[in-house]
Amino acid sequence: MNKKSIFNDKVVWITGASSGIGEALVHEFAGLGARVIASSNDPEGLERVKLACGRPDAVSCESFDLADTSEIDKIVENQISAFGQIDYLLNIGGISQRSRIEETPLWLDRKIFEINYFGTVALAKAVLPYMLSRKSG
Repeated sequence: MNKKSIFNDKVVWITGASSGIGEALVHEFAGLGARVIASSNDPEGLERVKLACGRPDAVSCESFDLADTSEIDKIVENQISAFGQIDYLLNIGGISQRSRIEETPLWLDRKIFEINYFGTVALAKAVLPYMLSRKSG
């Protein structure tokens, strides 16, 4: 079986898609024939990745902040309306802090946890019912 055909017409949602691992995954999945939803809180970065991936027609950019979980259900509904399905959700988005724990203020620890844990869990919980209803994903 041709490796490319495995992902033909599959919808892959990648958070953290404007740089690093997320960006590399956009390039990889677009190259394998998938339709990609690329998300991050950096709309200019998303557009740059879309144009550079080799298949910009296969990439849809959805800029939002994982820290703002109040909009996630609406964002997921919009993507389902546009694509009809989500086959893979790759929660790559997140933030980090490179300082010693005793030097990091508690408010920053809370922000990191809000984005890296609650943001990704909220997105997964919003996507999961659609995957379960299709018995796929």
